[in-house]
Amino acid sequence: MRGVAAKKQRATQAASVPASHTQREVLVARALKEVAGALGASLELDELLELVLQRTRELAVGDRAALFLLDERRQELVSRVEGAPGGRVVIGLSDGPLGQVARTGRSLRLEGREASAENEWDAVLGGSTEQALLLPLKNNLSRTIGVFLLTRLKKTRGAAAPFSEDEEEIVDVFARQAAVAIDNSRLLVTLIRKNQQLQQAQEQLTRRVRDLELLFELERGTAHAHSHDELARVVLERLARACGAERSVLALTLPESSQVTEFVLKRTLHRRSGRSEEQLEFSTALVVRDASSLAQVLRTGSPVQLDLNPSKTPSNGLTRLGGALVPEASMLRSLIAEPLEGEPELLGALGVIDKQQGPFTAEDLGLLRLVAANVGTAVRLFDVSRARERQERLSAIGGLLSQVIHDLKSPLTVISGSVQLMVDAKTRAERERYAQEVLKQFEALGAMQREILAFARGETRVFVRKVLLDQFFASLTPILERELASKKVALQVVCERKLVAHFDSEQITRVLQNLVRNAAEALIGRTGGKVTIVASRRDTDLLLRVSDNGPGVAPEIAARLFQSFVTRGKPDGTGLGLAIVRRIVEEHGGTIQLIDSDVGACFSIVLPDSCKGREAVSAS
Repeated sequence: MRGVAAKKQRATQAASVPASHTQREVLVARALKEVAGALGASLELDELLELVLQRTRELAVGDRAALFLLDERRQELVSRVEGAPGGRVVIGLSDGPLGQVARTGRSLRLEGREASAENEWDAVLGGSTEQALLLPLKNNLSRTIGVFLLTRLKKTRGAAAPFSEDEEEIVDVFARQAAVAIDNSRLLVTLIRKNQQLQQAQEQLTRRVRDLELLFELERGTAHAHSHDELARVVLERLARACGAERSVLALTLPESSQVTEFVLKRTLHRRSGRSEEQLEFSTALVVRDASSLAQVLRTGSPVQLDLNPSKTPSNGLTRLGGALVPEASMLRSLIAEPLEGEPELLGALGVIDKQQGPFTAEDLGLLRLVAANVGTAVRLFDVSRARERQERLSAIGGLLSQVIHDLKSPLTVISGSVQLMVDAKTRAERERYAQEVLKQFEALGAMQREILAFARGETRVFVRKVLLDQFFASLTPILERELASKKVALQVVCERKLVAHFDSEQITRVLQNLVRNAAEALIGRTGGKVTIVASRRDTDLLLRVSDNGPGVAPEIAARLFQSFVTRGKPDGTGLGLAIVRRIVEEHGGTIQLIDSDVGACFSIVLPDSCKGREAVSAS
């Protein structure tokens, strides 16, 4: 009986207004102090809202208290009910009282039928509402973020008293506290999320910087590599360290072969005297594709990622590294590998094996893909460079052979003519003279041979000596006349008397022979063809001019005339004659140019006298 009486007494106290206004203010002050302390203690939001709802219901003498938070994007209200902090009920933002307060930001006080009419909260709170007080939750920007609801249920005896203005003020005070707590919580969540985003951005930036540093090191290292072996060392060492792998492997395919060249770097860390010391072992082997540790990538052309359990699973056939079987105790634990794309065939594959701490991550895979793309480009450029070097060497050899064949024409022509004249000679003196001419041409061939060897060694010698032009042209003119006679071209040599110059007579002979031969070939088929050589002094320099009365030089090739393999359409021309002429003249420190002429072509050569008494050696 005493228990029943006590319950009735508590119910009567809960349903009645506090005895005095002062007592109510004291209770409100205590409750606000408790809530403020909870705010300062950074409690979980659910715990804090539960405290606010409980104290509001007690001080305003309500039966049910709840919060409905507004989700503007979805146009929904999410409930937080006293006594059920973990439960959530979503209510659509309709035209009911909750929706009206959420949209307008104005309080509502519902009594009797208005409160008991079909509403959105009875199913959430339980019971049948007779009195309802709805206040907007507003943040520090006076923006409505939800609705605070306090209700009194229908009584079995008598009607529930309506909410007074004092009670509404109490609810309004605690509703503001709830709005502050919710706003702070959302702000904290936003700050945490932003902080996480900043941390992720910092980590990504750090990885990008690391990747760029790695690519820069690879670019610098591969640029100085002179072989696949050097390139592999640079790539594998840096890749293994960046991924924390025990091994890194580069397999390069051989064209039209079932074999690959496999480069393997084994990386071991030892602890000595409290420090970690790294030991690297590099090996190279020629293996068949199926025996390669990256055989699966080479076979399919697709990336491979394996994460095996070494205690249960063997290395799945991937136990051969660098052409040698891995010991059984060293089972493969993890592997990631990427193909090196090429056209039309796969260039090879790049992979890392057995991460030292844990499995390979997505960052490791992304880094491997980035490095594989750069290595593929480096291998292609390296192969193209080697192919170009081989082509340039072949072109140089071909050009040298063409030059030799071109230069052999003059001495062979003289030898052939001298031998024929020797056969018809009637006296011993004549035969000896022709024999001397043949020997002289053989000496020219020997000099040509020495020049070719000097070219192969990368240097060219010009032997400058004093030359009497009268004697020089006296010995050169008969040779040129015999060559021009078969082409029915006349030769005229005009030389100042007692003219002295300093040059390599054998080399300048070749210059004049080439120029005269070119002029004669341009005059083939023309009657009255004539080639003229004029030697004169211009200040201290020697001036040589070779001209003809032919068709001249076509304008489209005049600018390229002294380049190798440029010809004017001669049937047997190699395009090397004028290139040889320019090289010899420039080695003497002189110049040669095609000058304007009313008829035919005219070449002007200037040889400075400053080379007097010197032997010039220049790189070819």
